[in-house]
Amino acid sequence: YNLKNKQWYQRRVREHMGYLTCVDYDGTIYDTTKYCALQAQQTYIYAKLYNCTDVYHTEDMLNTAKMGGEFLLRHAYRAADGRCYHSVSREGKPLSLRPNMVSEVYFVMAFFELHYATKQSNYISRGETVLKTVLAWIKDTGTLNKNGLDTSNSNLTDLGHVFRMLLAISEHNPTKLRQHKEDFTYLTKRILQHVQRGNTVVLETVQSSGEVEGADGRLVNPGAVLEIGWLLLKYSLITHKKELRKQVMSLFVDQMFNAAWDPNHGGIFTFLDVDGLSPTQLTWNMKLWWPVTEAMIALITAYKMSGERKFLNNFSRVFDYAMVHYREAGNGEWYGYADNEGRVTHTFKGGPEKGCFHVARCLWMCARVVRDVVAAGGVEK
Repeated sequence: YNLKNKQWYQRRVREHMGYLTCVDYDGTIYDTTKYCALQAQQTYIYAKLYNCTDVYHTEDMLNTAKMGGEFLLRHAYRAADGRCYHSVSREGKPLSLRPNMVSEVYFVMAFFELHYATKQSNYISRGETVLKTVLAWIKDTGTLNKNGLDTSNSNLTDLGHVFRMLLAISEHNPTKLRQHKEDFTYLTKRILQHVQRGNTVVLETVQSSGEVEGADGRLVNPGAVLEIGWLLLKYSLITHKKELRKQVMSLFVDQMFNAAWDPNHGGIFTFLDVDGLSPTQLTWNMKLWWPVTEAMIALITAYKMSGERKFLNNFSRVFDYAMVHYREAGNGEWYGYADNEGRVTHTFKGGPEKGCFHVARCLWMCARVVRDVVAAGGVEK
């Protein structure tokens, strides 16, 4: 996997800054809309690899990360209410805003990582401002819903986004763990409220009293559960929470993977119904790229922490599936969307939801963990 392939690195936009992320299988641009979450994801990845690797610690890589940061500063942020747009035009004209904080979460991650790389105060000051907005939102989702509807239900994916953000901004600055101790505790408690039915399942949507009635209440989102699994494993290791680690490794990683892995065709189901009914989401049995990347990180992390061979074996199964069904060596980057049997359904490599983030983060993190395990004598090279 080469970050400098024509899918991503060569699609920098020097005229207007930022990146063009809607690219076909061969790198052809088919849409110039800029999705702010994807702009921030790509900025974060470039800055992270600049900060944490030798091969990408170059002036060119840093300047490429700053191109994304400058575009976000100028065009993604709405000062009137501290929100970030969902999408803008190539030049930066606002196009849409969503009733969630996905763009804001990645905005914060990108700007904290850029500040660590550049020490520029404008990045950290804007990052801190948006961070406060996100933390206020996750504790009161009514701030984004002015239509009078009941917003008391808790969404696991939203909690995972914010937990990921807090853990990311703490990697270079451990004092953030102490500064946001109450926030981590709050989020962990909220996440564990999604564990239902006698600690046997992690549901996507719950309410304070337990399960939500209907199809939404039975929904399981394997990719979200697996990502939160490895995030909580990292957090439990840093904070020495052994019981949390044990629970997460069993339920969020081991049991979730076994439930989500398709025994007939391989791959991770996009959604599941906890009662075995058909999920109402039309894509439920498709095999998308991002749950596979989260499974790889979760499984190799669990193996490193536990030494249990089952996690390594399952990691190998997922890795082999990804290499067969998503990888396309000729033009670089992975395909993102496959049907139930693993056949590619969308030939583009980047789109409104898929940018330069999940694959790059997954392969970098997994390679780093594997090197650590090999160095420690955990597995044969």
